[in-house]
Amino acid sequence: MNAIKDLDIHWKLIVLWLLLFAPVFIANAQEAPVYTETVTLEKVQRSIDTSGLLVNPSEQSLAFKTPGIVSRIFVREGQSVKKGDILAELDKEEIQAQLEQAQSLYTNAERTLQRVQKLYQSKVVSLDQLQSAETGLDVADSNLRIAKFNFKHATIKAPGNGRILRKLIEPNELVNAQVGAFIFASDEAGWVIRVGLNDRDIVRIKEGDLARIRVDAYPDKEFDGTVYETAAKATNSTGTFEVEIRVAPTETRLLSGMVSRVTLTPSEFEELVLIPLSAIISASGNSAEVFTLDAQNRAHLTPVTLRDFSRSHVAILTGLEPGDTVVTRGATGVVEGRKVLPVREVASLQ
Repeated sequence: MNAIKDLDIHWKLIVLWLLLFAPVFIANAQEAPVYTETVTLEKVQRSIDTSGLLVNPSEQSLAFKTPGIVSRIFVREGQSVKKGDILAELDKEEIQAQLEQAQSLYTNAERTLQRVQKLYQSKVVSLDQLQSAETGLDVADSNLRIAKFNFKHATIKAPGNGRILRKLIEPNELVNAQVGAFIFASDEAGWVIRVGLNDRDIVRIKEGDLARIRVDAYPDKEFDGTVYETAAKATNSTGTFEVEIRVAPTETRLLSGMVSRVTLTPSEFEELVLIPLSAIISASGNSAEVFTLDAQNRAHLTPVTLRDFSRSHVAILTGLEPGDTVVTRGATGVVEGRKVLPVREVASLQ
């Protein structure tokens, strides 16, 4: 009998304990523990990643200034040359003959004029005949100068110290005047990379900003560079603004057309709303959702617009303001409108 009474008392105590403390456990169970962070404006130096082709700004086309048949070529593609080196020449046999003929005609015209001048002084010939002889000498002189020009420019010489990037002619080929025979680049001009930036990025860059450059041909090397020039107008074809980056002098062999990856570092800092990547609940394109807390620690699913990403943080364009509280971890157990239990405040990280 006493055992039955003891058991009855035991159950009554259990029921009383549940009536007193169960609501507390239920309430705490509804308040999911989460980590939070207070949104602040952070000063950051966001880099810009882009790519472009390596070029030599001094690249120029070299050509014969007179037509003819290519006789000899003295250089190959990629060869270094010095100022005045002969690169190629035309067959001069015909050009030489034209020069000799022009010289002969000039000599004859000069003698004719001298004879007519004497006859004119003796009143044997008319003024018209004298003027005709003078005109004949002028024409012969013009033809002689053309022939000398053609003979002189039947040879292409290097305009400076540099490298032959491309050879566009072959021996025995008939070439026209002013048609490119070689692509030449000076050693003194250095290397540049031309990249295109959108309107959001171009306003962050200015001349003198630093760049880090990686060339696909040398994956383990990094080159220094500097923003040298920025376009004031977007190109019609791409809608981007061209930026020219000068590569610092290097002993590494670089070639025109090499693909280069560029990281630009703007000298000015920006104030951005940054939150940890872990705060993002869902995302599609530039749109995402995060949980924010109100003054009563109730969770609300808040849409935000994303701007940029880093390895650990994301910049928010719209949707959050400094002072807002976001859930950074533990959001899997959070329900819209339900109170949560902030475990601790996490200091903002850059």
